[in-house]
This record gives sequence, structure tokens and C-alpha cells, in this order.
Amino acid sequence: METVVQNMINGIMMGCIYGLIALGLSMIFGVMNIVNFAHGDFVMVSMYFTFWVSSLMSVDTVATIAFTLPLLFIFGILTYYLIIHKTLRQKYITQIAVTVGLMTLLRALAQLIWKARPRALPDSIVRGTIVLGQYTIMLSRLTSALVSIAAILLVSLFMAKTWPGRAIRATSDDLDAASLMGVNYKWTFALAFGLGSALTAIAGAMLMTFQQVDPTMGLRFGLLSFCILALAGLGSTVGLLISGIIVGIAESLAMGLWDPRARSLVIYVIFVLVLWLRPRGLFGRK
Repeated sequence: METVVQNMINGIMMGCIYGLIALGLSMIFGVMNIVNFAHGDFVMVSMYFTFWVSSLMSVDTVATIAFTLPLLFIFGILTYYLIIHKTLRQKYITQIAVTVGLMTLLRALAQLIWKARPRALPDSIVRGTIVLGQYTIMLSRLTSALVSIAAILLVSLFMAKTWPGRAIRATSDDLDAASLMGVNYKWTFALAFGLGSALTAIAGAMLMTFQQVDPTMGLRFGLLSFCILALAGLGSTVGLLISGIIVGIAESLAMGLWDPRARSLVIYVIFVLVLWLRPRGLFGRK
């Protein structure tokens, strides 16, 4: 039982980060109806940017968010205007080919610039452990979970209380009606893609506090994001957080109680069951 509880604690903390990553994908897919297969590689790029900023400027890993967040936002805006914008009126196969090509390009550039050797950062201010009875909590993972929850709540407030956020929601619900009400959908699409990309900067910095990065890890985060989005459905920010926690717990329990190689198997079994039993997701509104 102690092992189960410990694994659940670890899963909850990782699940919060997964929920934040999936939120970025949800903003892009929910608004533009484009499946960004390169989203996981955006996380990988943000982790490398975190490594770069921390190494070159001697900045703590957590503080690199101040630099990588605007970098990823600009990177997302440029990606939208240079690549994604031209595919909005195209067939789905064209959009899939473009985002898969972008995924391959980012992975190849990462291997060219940073080589295939995994990179990690030295001790951060959030390193250490908290011992509660017989349970151990990594301070880095706890901090990452709290920062992720705070970011998700801030995005939720932004979407509900600000004009740009309401414009994004309106465009997601009905593009034609939003355009008739004066919403510039091209600007809204660019903003949504930029924000979705910027959220990966927060997740990337938090992940670098307790793990390393390599050019191939984007695939894992991309697939996890799709699973969480399918589990939650569109339209619920809190639902993404809960779904991320569910996936995190399932992954952690599979690794701790069964076999570390089964971590992906359990997640994709959940993914298939949700698509079969509830295609709209557990919290989806459309």
C-alpha cells in the first residue's frame, strides 16, 4: 500500500505537467482544428532552450522561464505565419503532412545543434526532497506541479475574463459568427498558436529541473498530449488537468507495480477505451 501511495503521489505531480502540455495542444486544435503533430517537439525545443539559457547566462533553471516564454511565443507566431497559415484552407492530409514535416525538421535541427547526447542541468534551487512519514516528495516535481497548476489557472482566467481570450473561445465555437462580430480570426489564430507554444516553455523549464533532454523525447510528449486531450475532450481547462493527473497516475503505477516498459501500454489502453466508450471525452462540450 505504501508503494501504491508513493507512486500515486509521483503520478499526480507528473500529471499536472502533462495537463499543462496538453493545454497548449488543446488551444491550437480547439481553435484552428489543426492537429499539430510537432507539439511534443515544441516541448523538446523548449527544454533545449532552457538548457541553453541556463548554461550560457548562468541562470537557475526555474528563472529561465522569463527568457524561454517569450522565445517560444515568438517561435509559435513565426511558425503559424510561415507554415500553418498557408494550410488553413487545405485538406487534412496537407495539414498532417506539414506538421509531421515540422516535427521531423525540429528533431533533425536538435540533433544537428545539440547532438544526440542527452543534456541535463546542474542543481537547481528546487532540488531536494520533502519527507512526510514514509513518503518522499521530490521538491523539483512538487514545484513543477504547482507552477503547472498556476499556469493552467491563469490561462483559464485569461480565456474567461479578457477580450482576446473571449475572442479565442468565440472563434473556437463558431468562426463565422465571431467574424461577423468583428473578431479578426487570422490574428486570433496566431495568438492561439503563440500561446499554445509558449505554454511548452513553462513545461520544458519545469521538466529540466529533474530530468534530461534528448532530440527524440518530443514523440513521447506529443503522444501523451493526444491521449490526454482525447480523455478530457475539448472545452474544459480543468478537465485537461484532471485527465493529465489520471494519465500520470496510470503511468506511475504501471512503472512501479508492474513493469517500467508498460508505462506507454497502460496509457494507450486508456486512450483506446475512452475513444470507444466516450468519443467526446470525459469533460468535452463538443
